[in-house]
Amino acid sequence: ALLIHESVYLPLNHMLFPVEWNGKMMYSELWVDPDAEDGQPGSRDGDQKIQFLFKLDLESLGFLEITLAAKDGQVDLHIYGPDSVSGNSATISEDMETILARHQLSGKRIQVSKLETPLALTQVFPNLFEGKRGVNVKV
Repeated sequence: ALLIHESVYLPLNHMLFPVEWNGKMMYSELWVDPDAEDGQPGSRDGDQKIQFLFKLDLESLGFLEITLAAKDGQVDLHIYGPDSVSGNSATISEDMETILARHQLSGKRIQVSKLETPLALTQVFPNLFEGKRGVNVKV
């Protein structure tokens, strides 16, 4: 099952995925900015940036949050999780670099760290300022 939530007030795509996999329950949530902007001076109009926040609650592991920003084949990836994840950061980073390379992408920055507090949407999507992408309804 997949639940997609669209809102005229929040310019992010929001999807929920309840999953049962190999007898384990998993709940995941995906926030995607379809209009991500690089914010870099001199960036070309054809340049597209992909940016998302992926939250997972895995029955046997705990709560994970993954942020990803990609542009021109360069990926900035940050994985936040419990001690069992952050304690294996070197292995996870190497595995993620291998997965990215398999898809012709390179890890500009891959970090694995402990999740202290859940990420706020404005931390991951800093361009979500009120009125920035709003519709002008003045008559």
